[in-house]
Amino acid sequence: MLTVLLVTHGLVEPRALGAQGAPSSPFGEALQQIVRSNRHIAQRWPQLSDVTTDLRAVYTANGWTPLWTRGGRPTPSALSTITELARIDTRGLDPSDYDVERLGVLARALGVGPPSTTEAEVIEFDVMLSTAALRSLRSLQYGRVSARVAHADLRFSHEPWDAPAALVELAASTNAAQQFATAEPPYQHYRLLVDALARYRALSDDTVQLRQLLQDSTRKRGSSESIGTLRRRLDARVLQITTTLERWRWLPHRFTVPPIIVNIPAFELYAFRSAHERDVLRMNVVVGKAYNHKTPVFSGAVQYLVFSPFWDVPSSIARKEVLPKARRDLDYLTRNEFEIVGSNERVIPTTFGALEEVSASRARIRQRPGVLNALGGVKFIFPNEFNVYMHDTPAQALFGATRRDFSHGCIRLAKPSDLAALLLRDQAGWDSTRIATEMHRTTPLQVRLTAPVPVHVVYATVVAYEDGSASFHDDIYGHDRRLRDLLKRGYPYPAPDRRP
Repeated sequence: MLTVLLVTHGLVEPRALGAQGAPSSPFGEALQQIVRSNRHIAQRWPQLSDVTTDLRAVYTANGWTPLWTRGGRPTPSALSTITELARIDTRGLDPSDYDVERLGVLARALGVGPPSTTEAEVIEFDVMLSTAALRSLRSLQYGRVSARVAHADLRFSHEPWDAPAALVELAASTNAAQQFATAEPPYQHYRLLVDALARYRALSDDTVQLRQLLQDSTRKRGSSESIGTLRRRLDARVLQITTTLERWRWLPHRFTVPPIIVNIPAFELYAFRSAHERDVLRMNVVVGKAYNHKTPVFSGAVQYLVFSPFWDVPSSIARKEVLPKARRDLDYLTRNEFEIVGSNERVIPTTFGALEEVSASRARIRQRPGVLNALGGVKFIFPNEFNVYMHDTPAQALFGATRRDFSHGCIRLAKPSDLAALLLRDQAGWDSTRIATEMHRTTPLQVRLTAPVPVHVVYATVVAYEDGSASFHDDIYGHDRRLRDLLKRGYPYPAPDRRP
């Protein structure tokens, strides 16, 4: 595939692909030495371990000749790519990570006067630009830091991405902007964040508008601050946006079924008809407590719903919360619709002896369907190792709170019947009336979906909207702080393997 691309785009004649693509000139030997050494000291981040394999593949196929110069001069593709790298901060990345200033200096030196620039400068230019292109494209495609480094249990199923082919395609194109845009996530929320980033940066740079904001704030709140203080707050917002953009890049870029997204720090759920459309459903959620009951960041797929479910009380909750109350007052279980189930799956009488069976893990406690049931009228199951699911709840008042981390880890929904209607819309007979009826059954009813629907439980502390506004949320679990610490390390970023 790579050879076909190289030949098709005119980067190399078929005869240049020798037996092993060995260098046939001092230039090629010097180029190969850099790649073999895994290091290019001219770059800001000289360690090349994250791109060495891809560089070797491309340059071997290209006969160890330059990708970005012809006759010692920068190609139109090189100039287009440098221009796009210079504005990569608009996508939330740092141009200095990709040696944009040095590339500009080299491009100007190579592009003026007689083609007498030293071979060393041509090699430096070629390796530096190839490295910058690979790193920036991969960062837009997958994120700089692997999702599994930031969250050990976070695994997304990504479509294959051919980095060498992408580099070849970029080196043959004079429209680098399109190539970079193709690498980005397709989500509307991501694009709105990119727009918000531009607005906040422009505001931070606009002294006139900052003065007006300060005057308005003083008039409304009676307090004043300096332009420097306001600018620092805006810079903090910019950092929060760029951190959130990094998280969106982790998500799969392609899917056959539009995903459900649960945003932990925003305490919201979004369900889409298409990634390119507005939300078709948005609702408040309650997530796990910041202390000791954090909802994990992970990905799954809803496979079935259970209307009027039993609530099988987790053993940790049974030991810490339910059993102590039951030992003080045995009727506590009956009043709250709890029953004890033995190892044979039969309900056994509620006695103090039965409580000891629960304590010894030979029996369990569950809550019957009904108005007191902690899961309400329906739960949504997307099997995962954390035993986390989405569900209804009788505690509706909690959805009115500004900060909604109250659960033991599962996700409570403000509008569960609306989500059920969305998921069952392609199954005959499942209108709002039937859904309401099934949510008030006395026995559980399981309904499988015709196809699993992806669920991404994400951690985005900034949400941007189509009206130009943005909401900023607290880093309730400290995940953003850890991610920013990882991002400070620079290339090559730590990763469990070469692909997220």
